[in-house]
Amino acid sequence: MSRFFCILLWAGLLCGAFASVSAQTPESGADPRKTADRIIKEAGRHLGKPYSYGANGPQSFDCSGFTCFVFKKEGYTLPRTSADQAEAGRAVRGGYDKLQKGDLVIFGGRANKKHPGHVGIFIAADSLAKSFTFIHASSSGVTISRVEEPYWAARYLGARRILPDFPKETEETERERFSLSDFFRGRDSAARDSVLNAVRERHIVLFPDGSWAFVGEDGSFAAPPGDRDFVLNADATWRTDEASSAEFYTVRSGDTLAKIAAQYETTVDSLREMNGMSRRAVLKIGQRIRVR
Repeated sequence: MSRFFCILLWAGLLCGAFASVSAQTPESGADPRKTADRIIKEAGRHLGKPYSYGANGPQSFDCSGFTCFVFKKEGYTLPRTSADQAEAGRAVRGGYDKLQKGDLVIFGGRANKKHPGHVGIFIAADSLAKSFTFIHASSSGVTISRVEEPYWAARYLGARRILPDFPKETEETERERFSLSDFFRGRDSAARDSVLNAVRERHIVLFPDGSWAFVGEDGSFAAPPGDRDFVLNADATWRTDEASSAEFYTVRSGDTLAKIAAQYETTVDSLREMNGMSRRAVLKIGQRIRVR
């Protein structure tokens, strides 16, 4: 083989390698916040789909197959297993307030809670940075959970950042306790818990006292009309109801939705709707659900 031919062959291999990398790399200069919004929106489209070990979607998923599928839509190729995804990207140091939308959140497995065995996608921390919501393919299907739930709280191992860091000049301000009335009086330091609705494509800001507001495209906030409750449905859509004195129940051993529904003279479908549960959702001991 001539030296000239070897050089051409080597150049061809290099070009192929660069082509392979570029095919797996998202568009440079993309706004990471908008990318994160699209990732959460895509994830929300699959709420309620069943869990199946080794499934890559789109009809069913396992946990790492779900994250692979969703991130691939934005040009990011993740390792296939939860253990490998626990080493992907960059480690996120610090508390929940250091997480950004679209981070991978890593949990220990069912058998060994200290070893990575489950993965989800971070949505938002609460206003006091004491908990956060994440979307994932759990054993009951694709769902949204809170890290404060006993099972997840005992297994949370940390987070990995796949997207670029959000620009510092647009970072959210320090979180603190506040009410809706305080916010509209101009307390700009109030933290924001935004939820991207997967269907209506509108942002909502949720406050720790249960109040909420709309977020406009320009970042402006508008109070909801009248006294209304915000309800997140199982399919990632949301609605508003006339405000009422909501009542909650903490799930105990042996409870079922049918048993709780009978106790509070309601229906299983009503409980699912009030709590954004899919038909495959499984109750967990210690879980707090709305019953009225």
